Amino acid sequence: MGIFSDLKAIATNNPDPLPPEPVGLPTNGKKILIVEDEPDLAEALMIKFRHEGYSAVKAENGQVGLEKAVAEKPDIILLDLMMPVMDGKTMLSKLRDLPDFKSTPVIILSNAGDMENIRETQIYYGASAFLIKSNVNPGEIVAKVKEIIH
Repeated sequence: MGIFSDLKAIATNNPDPLPPEPVGLPTNGKKILIVEDEPDLAEALMIKFRHEGYSAVKAENGQVGLEKAVAEKPDIILLDLMMPVMDGKTMLSKLRDLPDFKSTPVIILSNAGDMENIRETQIYYGASAFLIKSNVNPGEIVAKVKEIIH
């Protein structure tokens, strides 16, 4: 079980892999930034969140994620820890230095799930939650987002 096992199910249940950003359709008005270097996973999460009525934006590393956070002002950020260019901890640290993002909810979505990583990102970097990729599916990620921002 986990995200990767659900990728195929999401793709086969949806003939249009990535629905366009909802325009003129009812949405919940919430924007999610997905910072993930695995393209298939980022795409699957974009599909899932857009189908749930969220506006979703993605970034392939922490540097692009930081730039998109500033430009897009998301309501919540899903953040991988291990990425090229800028890792998730560095991005989160730089994000917290910006006044507009002191309290923006950030969910860490990583396979680097040892207790030290979990404790460090939650205590020192202010992460709202820490989810282990291999232990959750997209529906559970959506549920955690809803729990945090609604």
